[in-house]
Amino acid sequence: MTHDTTAARRLLLVVADGVRPDVLAEEMDAGRAPTLAALRARGSAHTVTTSFPSVTGPAYVPFLMGQHPARVGLPGLRWYDRSRTLRWAPGQSRSYAGIDIWHVDGDVAAHVPTLLEYAQPSLAAMSMIGRGATHGRIGRGVGWMLRAAPAHFRGDLQGWRRVERQATAAFLSRFRTVRPRMAVLAILSADKFAHKHGARSAVVRTAIADVDAAVAQALAIASRDGWRESLHVWVTGDHGHDEVTNHEDLHGWLQGEGLRVRAHPQLRVSNPDVVLMVGGNAMAHLYFAPGERERRWWHAHAATWNRLLDRLVERPAIDLLAVNRDAHTVQVRHAAHGAAEVRRHDGPQGSRWSYVCNDGDPLGLGGTLRDLDADAAWHATQASAYPDALVQLSWLGASSRSGDVIVSAASGWDLRARFEPVPHVSTHGALLREQMLVPLIVDCATTRVPQRTADIVPSALDLLAIRAHAEFDGRSFLR
Repeated sequence: MTHDTTAARRLLLVVADGVRPDVLAEEMDAGRAPTLAALRARGSAHTVTTSFPSVTGPAYVPFLMGQHPARVGLPGLRWYDRSRTLRWAPGQSRSYAGIDIWHVDGDVAAHVPTLLEYAQPSLAAMSMIGRGATHGRIGRGVGWMLRAAPAHFRGDLQGWRRVERQATAAFLSRFRTVRPRMAVLAILSADKFAHKHGARSAVVRTAIADVDAAVAQALAIASRDGWRESLHVWVTGDHGHDEVTNHEDLHGWLQGEGLRVRAHPQLRVSNPDVVLMVGGNAMAHLYFAPGERERRWWHAHAATWNRLLDRLVERPAIDLLAVNRDAHTVQVRHAAHGAAEVRRHDGPQGSRWSYVCNDGDPLGLGGTLRDLDADAAWHATQASAYPDALVQLSWLGASSRSGDVIVSAASGWDLRARFEPVPHVSTHGALLREQMLVPLIVDCATTRVPQRTADIVPSALDLLAIRAHAEFDGRSFLR
């Protein structure tokens, strides 16, 4: 047995993609995820909020970059580029559900480092974000994609799992050789199984067992080679899951309103009236006047499009509409609960949020709230149907890459009845509680209760004793 010659701490961050916190707790309590349960016993387990949209891809940004995804250029799984500056984008759009996955690292802001850039040597596997990984991005090369893509687009979930297990084995082999200071391993099978079979299904629990086995193997490698004491393992999720029984064809409905619609996979529609970008599939961006290269705020669209929004918000599939009035103001509309504004003020001491109920209380927060910092804004919403709604809506609405209107689906609904390789029985993407809550297991003591997945980055840097001269959207739970 060899012994590690450095006392430097190391962190392995494991992403249990799409795993609900309650289902993970059930598996640990039942003894079916013993390694994860041991991590919990050594430290603690928490339920935290992810980002809106609650969807794979953007939701990796908070725990790998410490920022809201829209702030660094990823407003959704799919989004439209008004500026026409992307070097390769059919229909001036992105869809990270396909080949565009190779563009994620280039689409996020170059000036914001990833954890893999902060702590090196570093290694990533199956992660949506891998920029800065000095020893490779396993699962993202051409060979891996040629193996994974057929399984994904055929809906062959066991085929996907076989490829994923091969990638995990390759990761563990390199993990032993590299002994990275920072490593990210994402296991996505649970999410894919949940879409087809439900988030509480037996096959999802099998995928959780894959996560447990991968962590056990990583710890065994470190123990055999004498560096177990320097290795920490944290486990998190990127989004929740919620049962879906109804599928709205939002694309078809807009066409039925007499509009020319550009949307995936029908991107060759010329001179569209509206561009629709659905992700999750329980949220969507709507871009009006898409021929214009610069974003205009809602006052420029209201006269033309308010009647359409009035009809849209009345549909059973729609829970909330977020109308982006300016860079600091989002109007939230609900058919039964009226409208209110989320307002953000950016000052020398940081950002603060207000919730102003002019014509209702669509978020169900009990009335107007004023001048809240990020911590108070989280506490004001954490027990509601829309956890962290003020901060999430504010940053998403401010992005130049976001739609003019953001749609969040009602519980039990998603917004893409066509074009999916697997008919969904469980969904995510919305601002709803079941889709916004994710697990977090840390194997060390915390000094405060974690709130957001964005807390992971500053906490990881504290764990690794790395100083970062940056402002994060999260706060360290280690100090």
